[in-house]
Amino acid sequence: MDVGLQSISYANDKSVSNLGSGIHGASRVWFTGTEDLGGGMSANWRLEMQPNLADGSTSANLFNRGAWAGLKGGFGEIRAGRQGSNTIGAICTIDQHGCYSGFYGGGLLFSGQAAPGAMGASLFAANPTPGITTVAAAKGQATNTGALSQATSTAGDSTRYINQVRYTLPTFVAGLSLNAAYAFGQSNVLIGQGGTNGNTYGFDGAYTAGPLTVVGAYQKAQAEYTAAGSAAKPSGDLMTIGGTYDLTVAKVGLGYQKEKATDNALFKDAVAFGMTVTVPMGALTPYVKYGQRKYTMGDNSTFTSAKVANIGARYALSKRTLVYVDYVNNGVKKEDFLFNAQTATAAPSIKSMTSLGLQHSF
Repeated sequence: MDVGLQSISYANDKSVSNLGSGIHGASRVWFTGTEDLGGGMSANWRLEMQPNLADGSTSANLFNRGAWAGLKGGFGEIRAGRQGSNTIGAICTIDQHGCYSGFYGGGLLFSGQAAPGAMGASLFAANPTPGITTVAAAKGQATNTGALSQATSTAGDSTRYINQVRYTLPTFVAGLSLNAAYAFGQSNVLIGQGGTNGNTYGFDGAYTAGPLTVVGAYQKAQAEYTAAGSAAKPSGDLMTIGGTYDLTVAKVGLGYQKEKATDNALFKDAVAFGMTVTVPMGALTPYVKYGQRKYTMGDNSTFTSAKVANIGARYALSKRTLVYVDYVNNGVKKEDFLFNAQTATAAPSIKSMTSLGLQHSF
């Protein structure tokens, strides 16, 4: 459970202070279970929801943070349902806090400009973005359901797959884990008529040896393309590499990401990098995070969508309870600090956030 006070400054030079839930990381409750089937095999499942401590509500999609069932045995583990993307685990390892802190508890994932994962809204992306339809949408200035183009039917969640089958290989080398995933898209009606249905696949792995952990992930996604008979078949590739190294007095994380689009005249590619440093001092752990993301458009113009600096500290009151103070700022140039829309009713981009809160695990 995560709750605290937050002060938010926007790109239109306005600010607001309020009580927030999930500031340092989303509050969550999960129901999970396992059954021993004998012979080293078990059945496993999880349903995970996101309560809002500010008003007591939950998402309209009750188990929006995860819903899956699977089997585990000597063959490895297979799960089916709504689960995280291949890339999310790699990013959150580099982040060191599981992608907590910063803008709305997103760590290295969010720049705070718009929905996580949308073009112009992320530092690191957790899914490819091949389906851009306009420059405005690419820069986060308009709603664009194609901008996420992962295997989902909604544009609001960029860190998970729906309709996913995920396979974890058995451990055959100490410290090494390997995973593969395939997610089925939604737009089946146009198959055979020139359309694609948003199918997505990916691979990820991690290797730990002493103080060093190395991570990597690759994903390939089709856009959910709805123009029957079109020759265009938009797709996107996303590659992420990085790792952490524990120096005892401090732990350093480094990450690099390359994204590119195929058959898309407006968007070519994006490059991002990030660095994290945590300094454990008993119960107190200060941290610093920094990263940038730059896009190249079809006309070879470029813009920086994220230049994020995040500094803060956690203080452990016990093994399960901590307090935190956090400040994060997106320092891109004014001309690149893009508004979602220039209307009185539209929410402008977020420039900085300061938060003070409490986090309790149970």
